[in-house]
Amino acid sequence: MHPRQKRLLFGVLDLASGVGVLAAVFRGLPARWLPVDITAALLSAALVGSGALLLLGHRLARRAARWSGALALGVGLVLFAGLALSASHLAGVYGPVGEAGALLFLLAAALVFPYLVALPAVKLLWLGRPR
Repeated sequence: MHPRQKRLLFGVLDLASGVGVLAAVFRGLPARWLPVDITAALLSAALVGSGALLLLGHRLARRAARWSGALALGVGLVLFAGLALSASHLAGVYGPVGEAGALLFLLAAALVFPYLVALPAVKLLWLGRPR
């Protein structure tokens, strides 16, 4: 794949991920909690900004993409680990009743993994080391 095509692909994926994070947190979560809202807003702004710079071919696009990828990967790993640990705790402590709740946490973890762990990791590999 041509480098320009990769830049455009990651630009579109960053925009979609940023909008997806906003929708998931501000439309999907029933309750507001300031640390989650601030983290989601910052992550969304970083992803949307990175995506726009990549699509425009701006000279700071690679730096912004690297920064947003590292931020998304960090948030994604913490969130994925928290969801997996919560699921295992529910299933282990509450038995058959907790297994239903654990399924919901595992579903959320399965939705988080591709967009906040796998995609940022691939993007950081594509970008390579800073020059």
